[in-house]
Amino acid sequence: MPLALGVLVVVGLALTANPRELARSLRVFDLRLLVPVLALSLFNYGLRWVRWEIYLRRVGATLSWGRSLAVFLVGFLLSVTPGKAGELGKAWLVRELGGGKALRVVSVVLAERVTDVLGTFVLIALGTFPLPGGPWIAAAGVAGVIATVVLLTWRRGAEWVFALLRRMPVIGPRVPHLVEMYDRLQDLLSPGLAVMATTVATVAWASEGLGFWLVVRNYAPKADLLLSIFNYTVANVLGGLSMLPGGLGAAEGSLAALLHQQGLVTADANSITLVIRAATLWFAVLLGLIALPFVARWLKSPVSRA
Repeated sequence: MPLALGVLVVVGLALTANPRELARSLRVFDLRLLVPVLALSLFNYGLRWVRWEIYLRRVGATLSWGRSLAVFLVGFLLSVTPGKAGELGKAWLVRELGGGKALRVVSVVLAERVTDVLGTFVLIALGTFPLPGGPWIAAAGVAGVIATVVLLTWRRGAEWVFALLRRMPVIGPRVPHLVEMYDRLQDLLSPGLAVMATTVATVAWASEGLGFWLVVRNYAPKADLLLSIFNYTVANVLGGLSMLPGGLGAAEGSLAALLHQQGLVTADANSITLVIRAATLWFAVLLGLIALPFVARWLKSPVSRA
C-alpha cells in the first residue's frame, strides 16, 4: 500500500505542475547535491540509532550492535504505517532475537516518538525567526518544550496536569491511557536522558532540514535556512497527523504548498518535494529493505529469549 500511495503522490505532483514543466525542473537539479543530502540523512539515522542503543541498554535489552542496527533500520519499513504504529514491531523483533521482553522495548519506541515530537517542536519554534514576530514565537515555543520536559521528568507536576485533564469533557476519558504511557516511560524520562534524547532528536531532524535547504537553494539561491527547516518540519508534522502511511500525500502536498506560497513556481516546488522525499523517506525504506534479509535469517535461527 505505501508503494502504491507513493506512485499516486508522484502522479499527483506531476499533474498539478504539468508533466513537461516538472520534467524540465527535475533536469535542472544538480545531482551532485545528492551526496551531501544523503549524507545528512545518514547523519540523522546515525544519531537516532545512538539514542536507540542508549535506551535499549537502559531497559536491559541485550542485542549485539549489528543486530540492534538491523532492527533499527527495519523499523524504517515498519514506520511507513498509519501514525508510525508499525514501529512497535521493533519490540517484537528485539524479543525474538533474544534481546529481552518486548514490553520493555515498547517503552523505548514510545520514548523515541515523544522526544522526536519535542525535537520537531523546537525546530518549528526556531524556524519562525524570519517571520513577523518570530523571535517571540520562537522563545515561547522553546519555553513550551522546556516546560514539557520538566513535566515529563517531574512526577508530581505530571500528576497535577493529569488531574486537570481529567476534568475536560473530551480528553478526560483518555487520561488513564496517558497515565499508563507515562508510567511505562518513567525509566527513560530521567532529566539527563530526556534532555539528551530531545537534543539528539532536534539535531537529527535539523540535519534533514539542512539537506532540504540545500535542495531548495538549487532553485532559490537566497533561500533562508531557518525558514527551510520550518517548512520541512511543519510538512513532516502534518504528514504524521494525517495518519497516512509515512505521511504520504499529506507531507508532500503541505511541503509543495508552502514552497509555492513563498514564491517558487509549482514545477520547482514539486521537484524539490520529490527530491527531498526520495532522499529521506524512500532512502530510509531502502536501508530497511537492505537490513530485512539479515533480520529474517536471524529470526530463523534458534535464540534464547529473555
